[in-house]
Formats: sequence, C-alpha cells, structure tokens
Amino acid sequence: MLAWRGRLRLDLMTKTGVILLAFSALIIGNLFATFVDVFVKLYADNVSIFQYLFLRQIAVVLFLLPFWSRLSSRERAPGKLKIHLFRALMTCIGAPCAVVALLYLSLATANVIFYAAPMLTLVLALLFFGEPIKIHRILVATLGLTGVIVALRPQDIGLASLLAFVTAFAIAAYNLSVKWLPKGTRTINTIFWANALALPVMAGFAAANWKPVNVDLAILCIGTSLCLIAYQGCCIFAFRLADASAISVAEYSGLVFAALLGWWMFGEQLDQWTLLGISFIILPILWQSWHEHQREKARLARLVY
Repeated sequence: MLAWRGRLRLDLMTKTGVILLAFSALIIGNLFATFVDVFVKLYADNVSIFQYLFLRQIAVVLFLLPFWSRLSSRERAPGKLKIHLFRALMTCIGAPCAVVALLYLSLATANVIFYAAPMLTLVLALLFFGEPIKIHRILVATLGLTGVIVALRPQDIGLASLLAFVTAFAIAAYNLSVKWLPKGTRTINTIFWANALALPVMAGFAAANWKPVNVDLAILCIGTSLCLIAYQGCCIFAFRLADASAISVAEYSGLVFAALLGWWMFGEQLDQWTLLGISFIILPILWQSWHEHQREKARLARLVY
C-alpha cells in the first residue's frame, strides 16, 4: 500500500510538473512572438509586405535545413501532408494580416486582439478533439474575451482590427492542428514542412510586389525568422505535452510583453481602457494558475494520506 501511494504521489507530481513545463514553454514562446511584432513595427513600414514574408519563409527554411537534414528519411517524411498544407495555409493567411494590423495599431492593441487565439483554441479543441473544458477555464476564457472587447472598444473597430482577428483565428488553428499529426513527429520536421509548403503562395504574391532589397528588409527577415522558429518550437512542444484547454491561457502572457515593449521602445501610451482590458485578461490567468495548483495539492493529499 505504501509503495502504491508513493507511485501515485510521484505520478501526480509528474503530471503537475508537465503542465507547469508546458505553461513555461508557452510563456517563453510568446516572448519571442512579441519580438517578431517589434521587428515588424521597426522595419516593415518601408518594405513590400509579401516580399518580406516570402524572404522570411526562405530564411526559416534555410535555418531549419541543416537540422532537418540530420533526421532519418522516415523522420523527414511529411506524414499527413494535408495537415502540413493546412498549417501552411494558416501561415499565408495570418502572417500578412498580422503585419498590416501591427503597422496601423499600437503594439498593445494589436496583441490584445491577437490573444483572442487562446479562446478560439478552447472552442476548436472542444469541437474537433472533444477535450473537456472545466467551468473555471470557461470563466477565464470569457473574462479574456471581455478584456479584448473592453480594450478594443467596438467603436474603434476598423479594417486593421478585423485583420488582427483573422490572425488570431489562424494562430489558433495553426497551433491546434499539430494534434492531427502522428505521435512521434519531430518538432523540426513539423516546422520545416509548414514553412516550406507556404513558399509557393508567398512567392506568387511577392513577385507581383517586388522591390530592391535594402538593409531594413534584411534585418526584418533575419530577426523575425529566428524569433518565429523559437515561438513555433515552443508552441509545438507545449501543445503536445498537455491539453490545449489546460495551457492555452498562458499565451496571454504575451500581452504583458507587448505592453511593456510598446511603452519602452515606441513610447506608446496605454489608456485606461487598454489597461482595464489587459487586467481582465491577465488577472484571471493568475487566479487559474493558483486555483489549479491548490486543487492538485488537495487531490494529492486525499489520495496519498
């Protein structure tokens, strides 16, 4: 009996550790995602958007190629090609929408809308994977949506805001679609195929809007490529490690990074509505983390003692 209790306690502690690890991975990933937005606001104003996105895709593929080539032939195979094509399509839709939104909205406002993605992830996880959604997680997601509405204010909704919502949906679908891939699919292989398959579409749009390559474009492509690889890798690692409904709210941590970097680097002033909206999003996350930790401790105490 003592041995059984010891194993049970170890299993529960391991599960808690796995969720915390997934949370941490998403937080780190969203820091890199915010740096992608920073690079865009700094350097994308005077470049062709589709040319930048096409060159960024090439840069990502070239960065990944040495690591991808070290995989065995079986590990390099695309597996479910339709899923990789779908992820590539989400990239082609979400990326240009995100660039336009960032150029016309403040960093904080754009990210408030982008981070509707975790709420959409919860809905998609329920519809397509039947993942259970606990009441307190529904409450947190609802408050997060309220925060988006408060920060944005309906009267301020324009084309840039709508494009940001399209980006949020594309992010949610992109991240969650990894669950359709076979178990054991290598992270490098997943990122490689999603980016490689996006190249033909990006190439077509870039050719129609090509401009001479300048220093701003080079810095933009290299900086965002590195940050994007880090973000995608963290997301894939996290969503494979734990249920989307358990960890997706950790993506809201990017709002803090966006608000701080927007204020520090671009002198963006956060009005009371934006701060209130961010509070509606961030505070429930902190409560959820504490609540689930306390429930896990109580459950462990009941089973072990």
